Amino acid sequence: MTNAPLTGFDWQLLQLLQQDGRASISELAKQLGRSRSTVTEQIQRLRDMGVITGVAATLNEEKLGFGISAFVRLSAGSSRHRQIVSAVCEIPEVAECHVLTGSELLMIRLVAKDMAHLRSLVDTLTQYGSTHTDVIFSTVKSELKIDPSFHSLT
Repeated sequence: MTNAPLTGFDWQLLQLLQQDGRASISELAKQLGRSRSTVTEQIQRLRDMGVITGVAATLNEEKLGFGISAFVRLSAGSSRHRQIVSAVCEIPEVAECHVLTGSELLMIRLVAKDMAHLRSLVDTLTQYGSTHTDVIFSTVKSELKIDPSFHSLT
């Protein structure tokens, strides 16, 4: 499906879904002043467009025992980039993995139980190339949150 521009209604719907991804269609329709069928159709349209890619629970890494988080930049002068990316993404403690331009292949965010666990994970990554690790002290923002005025920026 071609990507039609998002409407003000789309942006309002996305904001409500970000606030409560478990909200019922009836609740959304009431808040938006639209019919249930309109809201249902619009959600399906946003899924078809790839704007809504899924619904997931947001987990607290610290409460799950992962008190350490770090960014690891991986430099690999290899022609095996696809195999490296695939292997890195199979490591359960890899929370994010981004392919970069420039001299480094990947930016990886790891979660670990403690510094020894982090060291073990970084040691695992060194089989693919050289690494540079930055421990994250705190995260002040980690997700895109839109509001109805957001669409005026696009």
